[in-house]
Amino acid sequence: MGDFTQFLWAMWDAGQAAMIGLNPVPVLLISLVLGMIQPRRSSAFLLAFLALIPAVIVTALLPMALGYQAIWPDLSQLEVEMQLVMLFALSYVVIRAMGLIKLTLSLALPRPNGHKPV
Repeated sequence: MGDFTQFLWAMWDAGQAAMIGLNPVPVLLISLVLGMIQPRRSSAFLLAFLALIPAVIVTALLPMALGYQAIWPDLSQLEVEMQLVMLFALSYVVIRAMGLIKLTLSLALPRPNGHKPV
């Protein structure tokens, strides 16, 4: 039982570290843009993955704007993997929400030249 509780504490600590170091701003902005320009029948799963790549690159290169070295994520760390999963889920939710908003607005607003001649 001791190994299992150690594993749970390690997962808890990794989750807390992932939440502390999470930077959702780049993925939010890129997801909003991709959600607005997505076609009607596109896969939100693929678009979320495409939003995650530039967001990670921007986050890694952000310290260079202040004169520091780039901080590339170490994919062998559990915290980084949890952060990527959280950012992917956030990106997916934002893209799906933007798609639903676009669909709702397209159904609610009148179409130009959409009236029938009498």
